[in-house]
Amino acid sequence: MFQTSTPVMGDGFQNRITDLDDLARSIQRLESGEPQWMAILGPRKIGKTSLVLEAARRVKTLSLRVVALDVQEQGPVSLEFFRRFALRIVDAAFGSELGESLERFARQPAAYRKILQKVGSFDSLPKALRLELIEIVEGDVSPDRIAGWLDLPEELAVALDLRFVIALDEFQELNELQKHGFNSFMLLRAKWQKHRRVAYFISGSARSMLLTLVNSQKSPFFQHFHIHDLLPFAHSDAVDLLRRLSPLEHSIPVEVAELAVKTLSGHPFYLQLLGEQLTQVPGSPDIPALKDALQKLLFSRTGRLSLFFENEFQRLVGRSTLLAATLDSLAEGPITLTAVSNAIHAKSGATVNYLERLQDAVVKSEGGFYSLADSVFALWLRWRRPGGTIVPMSVVGDEAEIAVARALSDMGFDLIYQSKASRGAFDLLGTRGSTQLGIQVKRSPLPLRFPRHEWKRMEAEGARFKWLWVVAAVTLEGIITILDPAKARVKKEAVLRQEAEIANLPQWLDSRRQVFE
Repeated sequence: MFQTSTPVMGDGFQNRITDLDDLARSIQRLESGEPQWMAILGPRKIGKTSLVLEAARRVKTLSLRVVALDVQEQGPVSLEFFRRFALRIVDAAFGSELGESLERFARQPAAYRKILQKVGSFDSLPKALRLELIEIVEGDVSPDRIAGWLDLPEELAVALDLRFVIALDEFQELNELQKHGFNSFMLLRAKWQKHRRVAYFISGSARSMLLTLVNSQKSPFFQHFHIHDLLPFAHSDAVDLLRRLSPLEHSIPVEVAELAVKTLSGHPFYLQLLGEQLTQVPGSPDIPALKDALQKLLFSRTGRLSLFFENEFQRLVGRSTLLAATLDSLAEGPITLTAVSNAIHAKSGATVNYLERLQDAVVKSEGGFYSLADSVFALWLRWRRPGGTIVPMSVVGDEAEIAVARALSDMGFDLIYQSKASRGAFDLLGTRGSTQLGIQVKRSPLPLRFPRHEWKRMEAEGARFKWLWVVAAVTLEGIITILDPAKARVKKEAVLRQEAEIANLPQWLDSRRQVFE
């Protein structure tokens, strides 16, 4: 089954064999008291937390405890993060014995203390450690208290004969605390390097910031971390993910999976979202179902992947129109610095500044060309432009559909794939204002011939949905002729000839709409 709301583990975890082996070796070093710190680099939602949790699960050591914490999970980072860190450590140490989470009692000190003291092993802990645990939920957060909390995993591991794997996502965001006069990285390094029963895995989507953090000689973490790059799936592995995770009754055919991966790349989160959407339809999804799923997921203002990219867009550009323009210019990349400058009407020096502010969303090739790191994000940016509604056809339509989509877009139409259109009698649904137009596309020279039953189906579907409809003939040379179905000769078959051509489609549509209404 596809899974998008929680980290993927167990049977749902796919591929990543080399990645898992690398992390498993780091975890196994805990047994010899030689923990290895690891920095996992990768874009948002690539599966960094899932990888750590699955690697720890496969180690199968009863004494191992795993703590996964997102620095930003409760909004902008503050010193309260460290209280949450301490509570997660306590939960990991005692949660299985209690059968409930102590963190949820963080705002109820009396209830927290009462439940904590029920733990059978609590009385065996050193007195100072017991006092530290009891007082976590009370009082303000201070540097001294943080220093004590950072030692909790090692102290509990020693007292209870445990090992800890602690995974901190968006770790680089702790740097924001320096604005408040607190250098968290210096303190973390000082504490962590004394721990022998705890392995620290840090990750984040800001690749350049993390690399600076672990590679710069000025950083407290210089040469302390083993770096692991987590990349999107290879094409064959991505196709395999879609096919393996689809339920038997909704099995995704290989040709559908191939086109899906070609469109959405090998990013596992995108594929999981698409898989969820695809397997909601009855039976095994086909190409029209893929078109419909992509429309709802990516090419819709309320689609889950569209909303994900909208959030990413706002995070990158804020209120800056020039940053937005820079992103838009890169959506067609790779392009030169001069081309970006011309597109945003800025000097080269200012353009370089804008590109740097977009950070890891932008990549620069060895040849000096700039592009967006995420090709699907670039696709979404092209779609949201004026006239960008032809983009869905450009990625999942055939050549004839793409040609018709572009021609109608030039006439002021919005074109979308919709289940009623792509899975019914029509290939495309065009909208112009409040008018909907069903479009049957034929890759054939005139005259066009339709079996009578096929023609009747188009008539019936147009009437049922209250659509006007036309037929678009596309020759091998790419010449498009829009034809009026009312001028067809219908006997044993329906025939459309040159005299059925609509010379001015918007005008025809306006006149037909008045009659239709």
